[in-house]
Amino acid sequence: MQRPGRPPLRISPTRLITLLGVVLNGLLLPLLTSRDSVAADSRPRLIIETDAGGDPDDEQSLVRLLVYANEFEIEGIITNRPMARDGENKNPVRDGLGIVRALIEAYGRSHVNLVKHDARFPAPEQLLARTVAGYDDIADGVNLIIKAVDGDDPRPIWFSNWGTDHGAAESCLKRALDRVLGERGPVGYAKFKNRLRLSSADKFGDHTARIDPPFVFWLNASHPPVEGMRWYHRFSALTATAGGFDVERDVRIGHGPLGALYPVNTSLRQKEGDTMMFLYLAPTGMNEPLEPAWGSWGGRYGHNAEFPGKNYHWANQTDFWNGSTNRDNTLARWAVALQNDFAARMDWCRADAYEKANHAPKAVLNGDASRGLLHIQATTGEPVTLSAEGSRDPDGNSITAEWFVYPEAGTFTRNVKLTATSGLQTSFLVPAARASQTIHVILQVNDNGTPNLTSYRRA
Repeated sequence: MQRPGRPPLRISPTRLITLLGVVLNGLLLPLLTSRDSVAADSRPRLIIETDAGGDPDDEQSLVRLLVYANEFEIEGIITNRPMARDGENKNPVRDGLGIVRALIEAYGRSHVNLVKHDARFPAPEQLLARTVAGYDDIADGVNLIIKAVDGDDPRPIWFSNWGTDHGAAESCLKRALDRVLGERGPVGYAKFKNRLRLSSADKFGDHTARIDPPFVFWLNASHPPVEGMRWYHRFSALTATAGGFDVERDVRIGHGPLGALYPVNTSLRQKEGDTMMFLYLAPTGMNEPLEPAWGSWGGRYGHNAEFPGKNYHWANQTDFWNGSTNRDNTLARWAVALQNDFAARMDWCRADAYEKANHAPKAVLNGDASRGLLHIQATTGEPVTLSAEGSRDPDGNSITAEWFVYPEAGTFTRNVKLTATSGLQTSFLVPAARASQTIHVILQVNDNGTPNLTSYRRA
């Protein structure tokens, strides 16, 4: 079966095809063949704009982001709140830039340990150099964005605005777009804007929908409200204690200076309202950032009908899982795995040797050891065989393999029965279909370390 809208692949019916690249900004970027060899220039380029100093949930999300800094090329962190909000925010540092710099300095004191678990963790000096104020009377944030977008790197910039309200400055991306439109005109503006991808709140005024061209891709990871709850309100409720996670034991106590800065004086104790914006991009082996309906640790998203004709998406999808169908399931089904992964990374902050902490297993799908997607083309009645042979655990722990069809992610809506839901191999017969349709099968590889960690692959 092939993805709709693509010409048939000229290959034998059951041959597996590795997706060698993804088209971003009109350029083919090669994916590498193993997690161990992922190059820096294959990671998402990311700029965060935060109103740290307001709702302390930004500081919570920043703690998590910093222990995932190896998975991104962090091009910048822009702080847009000049004064911390009295009463709500109890950080002893009272300006946004100072709060973020203190978090990075705390990260820096664990960096010597973190690089023993993944050498791609950026030096704290590099992050500090890329952390700037974005206050209304300062152009540093605007200049950072323009420099990053105009650079020679062919990868697009993923931009995330985490909030600009109640005392925060105007979004630096809005200001950058205003400047570019005024200085470069419509053609230069379009070229600049087309280099951006958004996983972000909407803080960009007319640039979101009224000034052409629209953004190439926008994921609103915060909305819409369902039963009175915005999507970012659900992260805490669905993950706070998943799998026995305990924020005191697993983050705040005994995990170095960064964990100690994780605040809990939020309306929801572990609110982390901005975490889904970057978890959506985190390479788990399952997600494809430009395919929001496929699902990831950030949830599963659909087209935002408020913007017809635009490639804009938000959290309006539901999943069937554990006997119920609702929006929460698009995140809840991954909650234990993502919290265990966070706990393991916090362990890396204090573990001064690789052997002293757990690391995610390596999931291999039909001999392919990358974290990329595999395409299979097959026709009605043909068998498709999937194998996890070669999957391994870098710590020598035991692993188990599980398989499941993710029906909501595909276009084929009828039941597909796998011959096995556990073990190193499964298969199914391609069902009859009137037209070319897609079936998504997820391989989930679990280890038995402490905490248990999970990796995925998608066919």
